[in-house]
Amino acid sequence: MRCRECHATLSTPTAREALTIKCTYCGLEQPAPDAEQRREALFEEQREARLRAEAEQRAKEHASNQEAALLEREAKTKEASSARRGRWMVGLFTLLSALVAPVIIAITVFDAPARLGFGASGKDRLEQIQTQLASVGCKIVHPIDSEYTSSAVSKLVGVGEGECIRAFAAGGDGHRRLAIKLFGPTGTELAHQAETADPQLQYCSATAQTLRFQIDVGAAAKGRLSHMVLQCPAPPPPKPRPRGKPHAH
Repeated sequence: MRCRECHATLSTPTAREALTIKCTYCGLEQPAPDAEQRREALFEEQREARLRAEAEQRAKEHASNQEAALLEREAKTKEASSARRGRWMVGLFTLLSALVAPVIIAITVFDAPARLGFGASGKDRLEQIQTQLASVGCKIVHPIDSEYTSSAVSKLVGVGEGECIRAFAAGGDGHRRLAIKLFGPTGTELAHQAETADPQLQYCSATAQTLRFQIDVGAAAKGRLSHMVLQCPAPPPPKPRPRGKPHAH
């Protein structure tokens, strides 16, 4: 093919969408010799691409409809199963309520005296200890207090510089094992007494400060307990160990 203006030889473009040819010498642009065939081929490609896109869209919609139908069936199945389970659980709870109600009533009736302030609280044992220690110079810092509890009891107590305090706890029938912990103003544990029937704890403070003592109860324990804090003379320093006599040489 030659240029109509300068008669230069032109090469036919290979790209199918190229419908015109531009002369590289004079710049004249003229239709490709097979422009009509190229146009028809390009139109056919576009039509096929459109048909493929429509087919893919229909396939996606069909798959989406199938998935939606499957999810709907699963939801209905779960709903029916939940309804059956709900009816079964209602029946079970009704049965349990009928069985547990007498037990709850019995526990409440049994526990009522302690809640109302009656019954053993260990106060009598602390009164005996207080009388005994008064004879050796101990003074009351926190008087005997009795209360009903099912969890840890926490109280504040002030201590002067160089003073020694002793914390006591005793429980009634509902508290067989008690433990005492002592904490400083920053929350640091200063001392503790492991679980016993009537625990007691002694601590001597180098500075004046407010301490917190905590009484821990056993698991599932509930009932009345008593506690008190006394200030007692500092214990005497330990005696030095006697030295053995020198051996004769």
